[in-house]
Amino acid sequence: MPDTEITFASGAVTYYGSLRTPVDANGSAPAALLLAGSGPTDRNGDSALLPGDIGTLRHLADVLEQHGVASLRYDKIGSGETALGPYEVEEVGGLGFTTFVDAASAGLDFLAAQPGVDPSQLIVIGHSDGGLVALALATAENESRVRAVGLLEPLSVRLLDLLTTQIHGQLDTVVGAGQLPVELADELRLALADTVESLRTSGTIPDDLPEPLQNAGLVHANAKALAEEDALDPRALAGRLPAGFPVLTSCSAKDIQVQLADVDGLSDALAHTALTPVRMTNANHVLKDVGDRPSTGPDYVEPLPYSAEFTEPFGRWIASL
Repeated sequence: MPDTEITFASGAVTYYGSLRTPVDANGSAPAALLLAGSGPTDRNGDSALLPGDIGTLRHLADVLEQHGVASLRYDKIGSGETALGPYEVEEVGGLGFTTFVDAASAGLDFLAAQPGVDPSQLIVIGHSDGGLVALALATAENESRVRAVGLLEPLSVRLLDLLTTQIHGQLDTVVGAGQLPVELADELRLALADTVESLRTSGTIPDDLPEPLQNAGLVHANAKALAEEDALDPRALAGRLPAGFPVLTSCSAKDIQVQLADVDGLSDALAHTALTPVRMTNANHVLKDVGDRPSTGPDYVEPLPYSAEFTEPFGRWIASL
């Protein structure tokens, strides 16, 4: 059925979103809150940084509807119709990562209050960085609303550890190709280590950071959000979920942003839950099927089918809840 355009408030921000309620909902349908990944990623999973149709969250809403589950997805701050809300660009850095968790909590309250939704059957599904928001929400003090969590291609280690791994990999590549002297790469590695230490001890980023590291998002305006997000260890949060709590994790061998080994480590931390691990071979990070070729990033916006390797076990998991 068509989406209903909605708004809800969290703090000083009005969030714009899309509510989907199954046609045959009889007042007791389960419902899922869908959370987008990092950056300017909107309610559908589309990104201002990669123009084109990605549509991951819209696809999830379609699958959920097929299984009689209502859903709410929304433009987080910095994306879509929500944009920056009442804030100027220079003010956004002061909001921090908790802003995203607070917005998700407000969205969950809005969803629970909708006609046709069973407030005792609420699911939170986060894609990529949204998985950390989902874990933070589900493990918040006195949280009793969330009945199941889906962690799709999730951030599975501390943020700055992941960023360090990614930057080291990029440096290895350009050094190996003869595009950067080893000495300069070592200087960047040292500056990165100092920055991680500074963020973790004082929540600040050193002045005069080399431009390549600034281009990776290590700038003063992002310091608060980076420090707050890095302080949340996904595996520690996973350990706080109740025994027998329904959880699904997914990851693909062709995901260029999330490593299978990291998600498997997160799954180890979820061993006490009712865990459904979904492992894929041909899906990219946004759950499209790239076939036999590798994923490179631009394939995110190609008109590819969504992966049956994901959709089928995801649908079975939803039906089991």
